[in-house]
Amino acid sequence: MERIPNPELDRIILNHLSDLYKLKEKRDKIHLSTLVSCLTRSFFDRMQDIEPTDRELMLFSLGFALQDVLTPQEATLPVFWKDGVVFSPDFFLPYGKEYCEIKTTRASLKKNKIALPEAWVEYIMGGCYIRDILQYQLSSLHILGSYNPPFPELYSETLVFTQEELQSNWDRLMERKVVFEKALADNQPPTPFQFCKEWECKNCRHKIQCEALTMLAQIEERKNEADTNSK
Repeated sequence: MERIPNPELDRIILNHLSDLYKLKEKRDKIHLSTLVSCLTRSFFDRMQDIEPTDRELMLFSLGFALQDVLTPQEATLPVFWKDGVVFSPDFFLPYGKEYCEIKTTRASLKKNKIALPEAWVEYIMGGCYIRDILQYQLSSLHILGSYNPPFPELYSETLVFTQEELQSNWDRLMERKVVFEKALADNQPPTPFQFCKEWECKNCRHKIQCEALTMLAQIEERKNEADTNSK
């Protein structure tokens, strides 16, 4: 048997996934995920035409595809607004009046020892605040599960918050919204590496731009210092 790489077929499939899940479309509104994610990246995604990398296409497509499969048939997909922010829960179960989020992760599942990603919690708390509720349903599909050998495993739980937690989280998101809206108005990206979580930069397609902007800012700062000292 001879095995011959077929990158053309890869491209056909990736383009199909991109079209199916509209991964190249720009958002013209401020979504809850916009404020939870890196603000600099959110700015570049809206203002520039840099397409997602193949790695991003695969990661986003995997998440959307599994969400489609796992969403119950009777679920609805509502959209809500609050304070100029759009919120779209993964699905709503009408018979239990429950809002649900589906997440996928490569992290191994160890029951009672699950550390939820900070971004997941911030997003869900934002959704709770918008809907004026204190609890939310989360289903996490752990691709590697907790078995040996690894096997996918689903773990669902109810997250319960206090009103103080929700208010504090929302206040922080509103501060980020002010930063993002000013960036859009000035057509200048938020300061790189300042409004993000460290892991977001690892595979970001905009990282080179952020590094370049940071370098230019440092050069300008040194120039201003030199001008000040020479006076």
